[in-house]
Amino acid sequence: MAGCDQPAYVLALDGRFLWVNAACEGLFGRPVPELLRLRFQDLTHPDDHAGDRQRIGRLIAGEVRWLQVDKRFVRPDGASVWVRLNVHRPWRETSAARPELDERLLVLAREIGLDDAGREALRRSERQLSLALEGSRAGSWDWNLQTDIVEYSASFARLLRYEGDDFHRDFLFRDRLHPADRERALAAVQRALATSEAFDEAYRLRCFDGRWRWFRGRGMAIRDAQGVARHFSGILFDWQDQRRQQLLLRRSERRMAHLARHDPLTGLPNRLLWNECLRGALAEAQRHGERLALLMLDLDRFKDVNDTLGHATGDALLAVVGARLRSRLREGDTLARLGGDEFVVLMRRLRDPADAAALARDIVETLARPWVSPVGHEIQIGTSVGIAVAPEHGTEAETLMGAADAALYRAKELGRGTFAYFTQELTQAAARRMRLESRLRRAAGEQRLRVVVQPQHRFGDAAPCGGEALLRWHDEELGAVSPAEFIPVAEACGLIEPIGRWVLEQALGIVATWRQAGWRDARIAVNVSARQFSRGDLVATVQAALARHGLGGDALELEVTESVLVDSGAEVAAALARLRAMGVIIAIDDFGIGYSSLGYLQRLPVDVIKIDRSFVRGLGRPDGDARLCAAIVAMAHHLHLGVVAEGVETAAQHDALQAMGCDRYQGYWQDGQPTEAMEVLARWRRASTV
Repeated sequence: MAGCDQPAYVLALDGRFLWVNAACEGLFGRPVPELLRLRFQDLTHPDDHAGDRQRIGRLIAGEVRWLQVDKRFVRPDGASVWVRLNVHRPWRETSAARPELDERLLVLAREIGLDDAGREALRRSERQLSLALEGSRAGSWDWNLQTDIVEYSASFARLLRYEGDDFHRDFLFRDRLHPADRERALAAVQRALATSEAFDEAYRLRCFDGRWRWFRGRGMAIRDAQGVARHFSGILFDWQDQRRQQLLLRRSERRMAHLARHDPLTGLPNRLLWNECLRGALAEAQRHGERLALLMLDLDRFKDVNDTLGHATGDALLAVVGARLRSRLREGDTLARLGGDEFVVLMRRLRDPADAAALARDIVETLARPWVSPVGHEIQIGTSVGIAVAPEHGTEAETLMGAADAALYRAKELGRGTFAYFTQELTQAAARRMRLESRLRRAAGEQRLRVVVQPQHRFGDAAPCGGEALLRWHDEELGAVSPAEFIPVAEACGLIEPIGRWVLEQALGIVATWRQAGWRDARIAVNVSARQFSRGDLVATVQAALARHGLGGDALELEVTESVLVDSGAEVAAALARLRAMGVIIAIDDFGIGYSSLGYLQRLPVDVIKIDRSFVRGLGRPDGDARLCAAIVAMAHHLHLGVVAEGVETAAQHDALQAMGCDRYQGYWQDGQPTEAMEVLARWRRASTV
């Protein structure tokens, strides 16, 4: 090779020139002795160092024995020359049976550069590109898909805050991607390689200072004449500031969208959003067969506040009104300000129209509380409320709004500070409920309620075996009020808990008197509401009451509804178990009209089931069907449960239940009406002495 006109040389694996021919002097612009003192890397263009390390690394690792590469060398005058190298790593000549790769590289070089004008144009283009990338805070990459080698510009490494000496060794795109962006960014790369689609994605990379930073990559696949992707090249931009601006813009857009649909003073939905909510709620209510109520509010004397204290005070008052109203609503209800002092409330999934009246009354009381303005003025205003109910008063938004507005006008006619339904009937019913609640609170506080007892009998025994404590109320204004009317009111307004504790005390006092009079096995049944269970202190309440009256748990039978048992969680089950461990009898009231699930009968601590009167009513009649009662009795006995029949009014019903094997009964048959406790004791005495 000494006489070869083509430049050729031999390199050590660390890049030292071991031998060069004379043609290399013209290629590198340096004499042979100088070249032998240098390394291959000393002559390489700075932008090609990284690629060279990757390629030579593959030769050193033995992954390949030969490669061809186009690269740049730098001559002493600073000019770059493009050269095509054919690099070969031969086998070492040894006597070993298995050949080994030589520790030298044989290289044939051929200049492929342009003429002087072309080279100058190329240098100028490279300088311009470099300046453009620097000015735009960008870096470039080129991924050779055949060799799987990626070359990065120096500015690319600077963008990533890299300060090491081998960026290609330390940087791996996939590993540097933020986990939330990785799948999206890599999928975009694959699309660009598989299609003609350009790569243009924003993503976060973890820089070498440990921080996440936003970048934007733009690139494309470079294909050969056959359409095969050979390279994937592109530019990386610092996108941190642009991303921040995007977020600010989006936040501003969301803010503008919010302001377009919300009242800026109170933050509540405005008329535009309200109309959308109302139409959507009406459509949903129609689909599910549900009711909803619309409450329209108008502040009384608000104009006087604006005129006398100024609009700033009026605005502050409206903000307070919005906050007070928001605090009174249920989850799922909607509150809006339509303008001025006009507010509206939408109650979804209305169970009873009277619930709307309860909220209206609460709103009236809440807004009647005095408010002190920022400058010290004490202001007290009232409100009037009009109520419309769907579907009774309309199923269209405009119709329902008109009905509520008419009701509001009616409320103002009634003297302000009150509410009115769209129809007089609903207004009267709601007024009745409010009056009931007011009178019931007074009756409970002054202990004007009373407890009577309905006797219970065992079949075949004339003497009562105990009784059920029943609550009665006779109001001096309302007269006798049915428990079916006032118990739901007590539950709705929170009175059921103190009333329930009072009934328990009265009932245990009755049974204590019975036992002291000689009726040793007397027992009394008391109904317990779901609210008493939800309070979590029922067990302690019962235990303390039993102790105060000197009674054991066997003196008390607690009646709970099926819904309490079926919907109960672990806390209710645990409470029942503790009560039962005290000796208290647990009975299911009105069995058969609720869930009637065999599952809870086996799962929960239950002793007795009470057959609802609706099943007993038909017994003994030709058209009556006794099979259901008989099945309930048989099932209960199979599960080792006692059975009590309610509503026994005739001998035929009594005889039919006795034939089925029912254990106890109560009802109006044979003077079984609720009566005073001492009368039940007298009946026991008379029957016991016969």
